[in-house]
This record gives sequence, C-alpha cells and structure tokens, in this order.
Amino acid sequence: MYKVMWLLKRKAGISHAQFREHYENSHAKLAHKYIGHLMLEYKRNYKTETWGGGVPTGGGGFGPCEWEYDCVTEWVMPDEAAFNQINAIFADPVIGQIFHDDEENFLDRDSILLIKCDLVDNGCGDGAGTLSMKRKIGEPV
Repeated sequence: MYKVMWLLKRKAGISHAQFREHYENSHAKLAHKYIGHLMLEYKRNYKTETWGGGVPTGGGGFGPCEWEYDCVTEWVMPDEAAFNQINAIFADPVIGQIFHDDEENFLDRDSILLIKCDLVDNGCGDGAGTLSMKRKIGEPV
C-alpha cells in the first residue's frame, strides 16, 4: 500500500466550521467523483485540540498549544502507480482547474504540505489491524 498525508490550513477569513463544511460538502465529493476509484481510504482528520511540549507527566510540561493546520487528510492507495494516476488526473486542464477553483474557496493553498509515508500496520493502534489479523488467522473476533 501507498500512503500520503496532507496538512491543510483554512484560508484567512473563514472559520474552522466553514472550512470543514466546504471540504466535506464540496471538495471531498469532487475527490470521490474524480479520484475515488484509485483510493483504498480517504480520511479527513479535523483538529479539535493540539497539545505539545514533551512527554505528558503529572508535573506538567505537556499542554495545549497552537498549531496552524486545520486538517490532516489521509490517502491510502494500492501502490505508487495509483498516486501517479491521481497526479495525472489533476494535471488535466479541465479537472485540475475544477479542483483549483474549489480550493480557492476554503484552503490556504500556500501552506499545503504533502507527506509521503511508509505505511506500517502491525495490528496495534485503533484496533482495525488487530481485528483483520484475527480474521486472517481464524481467531474469533
């Protein structure tokens, strides 16, 4: 599998709620329409709080902090070829312009970061990997 994550920030002048509403009701729908067939997962993780400052301890040091991004978007694709196909779709002058025009409504395009990831699922974490591992080896869930 091949994974990329996007760090996204709302454009100046709109609220986090407006950013989320537009992303879910416009941009995500465009993604499903034009590139959804190339993705295994497409998740949007909206910031609710950010904490930082080190390891949490009873003595403090780990607490609320500012973070400029509003959303971490995850794309999981079968392979890098699927990601390259998505980029080819975005390079199409008509489809690319549709996405660009929509982004102008809610994104600070200059702040976008793309992170290519080495995806590891060892069955720990949110439980999904553990459940799939159990199913694979025939254990009851």
